[in-house]
Amino acid sequence: MAQNFPVLIDAQGPRRGSRAHRLASAAPADVRLRNRTAIMRALYPNNSHSRAELAKLTGMSKVSTSDVVADLIEDGLLVEGAYRTPHGPGKPSQLLQFNVSAGNVVSIDLSDVTRIRGVVVDLAGKVMHRVEIELSHAKCLDAAEVTKLCQRLVDMCEEKVIGIAIATPGTVNDDGLILEAPNLGWVDMDFVERLREVADCPVVVTNDADAAVFAEDYFGDGFSDMILVQIADGVGAGLLIDNNVVRGKGFTAGEIGHVVMSDGTRPCVCGKIGCLETIVSAPVLDKAIEEHPDDSERIIARAGKELGRALAMPVALTNITHVVFSGVPRLVNQTMVDAAQSTIDLLTRSRFLDAVQVQISTIGEDAAMLGAAGMVLRGVLAVM
Repeated sequence: MAQNFPVLIDAQGPRRGSRAHRLASAAPADVRLRNRTAIMRALYPNNSHSRAELAKLTGMSKVSTSDVVADLIEDGLLVEGAYRTPHGPGKPSQLLQFNVSAGNVVSIDLSDVTRIRGVVVDLAGKVMHRVEIELSHAKCLDAAEVTKLCQRLVDMCEEKVIGIAIATPGTVNDDGLILEAPNLGWVDMDFVERLREVADCPVVVTNDADAAVFAEDYFGDGFSDMILVQIADGVGAGLLIDNNVVRGKGFTAGEIGHVVMSDGTRPCVCGKIGCLETIVSAPVLDKAIEEHPDDSERIIARAGKELGRALAMPVALTNITHVVFSGVPRLVNQTMVDAAQSTIDLLTRSRFLDAVQVQISTIGEDAAMLGAAGMVLRGVLAVM
């Protein structure tokens, strides 16, 4: 098992292009670390290559490749596998693989104020353990509940915890400080220092929609340009352009939930009247369906139409080709997608803009947690 994983780069936002690009760029300045990164990226998460093949893929000498591979094996990050028999003359070559079992990441999703969910994943993002805690609905989420869940998940890890990730609604700065999360009742909440006491490892705190769009990019269908809309206790969006998450100067890019709609009438937690999330958030839709169970399809279709109206302008502005909806399946379904698709087409379609495809997330409710965990992997191991 790996004993020490060097923190290589900042983990705030995803940058992932072609495989060749990943092998050659975004590497640390130190030559040794850069070589380690190149080899891990060539194998991550489930590729198999010989030492000679790795030398060709990375452009390193065979001697340097063997030295770096030896270090990575000693650290537990690579494992030796079967031998490959050559087609012609020559000795069999031993294949190497990335060891996805060398460590664990703990990731927690705070997008639903009635429950907090957490997972333990391996180094490929596979969920190993899952915990969910139901909460009494309160105006302010008790931060101690998050710390308690984190400790519980850390105790479940069989391997070294290489990082902790928190996906939260609201505005989060580059240091992981939650500047404001109205749905959780938080202002200037610092989980980075709080959770470092739980485990001595890096802590990544990020906006839940930004995490979800990262997950959809890397673990899902992998569109390079898209808007992902997270429909939970509130409504937020993650914007990905050319494989880069756009966070904005004040870290508030994607806060479409607090855009006032022309026909909105309900007060919002942010203090305005008629914000989008007072029309299409999960609690609002659940309440409407509970009051009018026979009209559930119409209610969800109306929500899709409102989302389409809200998204038409950013779609036209950016020429985004994919819109992805993420949320609970009882609400985020094909009825919502079809209504949003037809509305966006009606409002934006022209010979000047590419066609837009609206679809449901291929990852589902775990998108924010997996994306936040992926940011840890990118920051600690630079494999993404």
